Amino acid sequence: MRACFVSDLFEIQIIGGAEKNDAVLINYLQKQGVDLTIKKSDLIDPATVNNYDFFIISNFILLSEDVKQLLIKNKKYIIYEHDHKYVVNRNPATFVNYEIPKDKLVNIDFYKNAQNVIVLSKICKEIIEKNLELKKAHSIGCSLWSDEQFDLIKTHNTTEKENEYGILDSANPIKGTREALAYCQSKNIKPVMINSPDYNEFLQKLSTCKNFIFCPQVIETYSRVCAEAKMLGCNVLTMPKMCGFFSEEYSKLSGDELIEEMRERKNKALDYFMQLVKEA
Repeated sequence: MRACFVSDLFEIQIIGGAEKNDAVLINYLQKQGVDLTIKKSDLIDPATVNNYDFFIISNFILLSEDVKQLLIKNKKYIIYEHDHKYVVNRNPATFVNYEIPKDKLVNIDFYKNAQNVIVLSKICKEIIEKNLELKKAHSIGCSLWSDEQFDLIKTHNTTEKENEYGILDSANPIKGTREALAYCQSKNIKPVMINSPDYNEFLQKLSTCKNFIFCPQVIETYSRVCAEAKMLGCNVLTMPKMCGFFSEEYSKLSGDELIEEMRERKNKALDYFMQLVKEA
């Protein structure tokens, strides 16, 4: 069986949570011997689709409608959902009780015809099931880190908390850096700005903060940075209902205890993906 992993972007092109997550899954499947090809969604045409037996669809905003229809009618595929591509504005939080009007839903048939739709958290499963009436949604209840990344986080989680507050320094407006800065100004807080393309340096900066302030502007399907902050022993000040991580019971854990819980969940998630590939 030939499998194809499809996404708009990959880790080599952008340092984003979805791309980091996908990189762990891709690496795992390839190490398990899966014949897996990686393809950017905007480079897939109908002829390309016919070259593969099974598709793992991650972010697919750039995937053409012709290709979607061909997948629906002729191919087996799963969707690995990262950011609410079933709603026009990509933010279910703008609707009361997350009840999305029918005219605001998109890609309905694409989701419904998938062999499975994998989501990252309890709240995301509830929202997508309610609005799309899906019966094949499955929550892995975590994002994905490699064991090496967990080990690296662990080396930093006893760092002395020399900074009272820190915020994410991101140019992406949905990450709420502007809003976090405004909050800090209103409270006369001078935060440390946290950002680095080097993961070790990013963790080191985050680990020095006693409190991490995060003001997401859409529902985060998981929020890797909040999970990382808690694994590093930081207190997270945020809107819990806007972060999938906090819909999970284990989010109350921190430090080593959280790292080991996350490691176990990651392993179960990867096993689940492998099972889906074998059953395809």
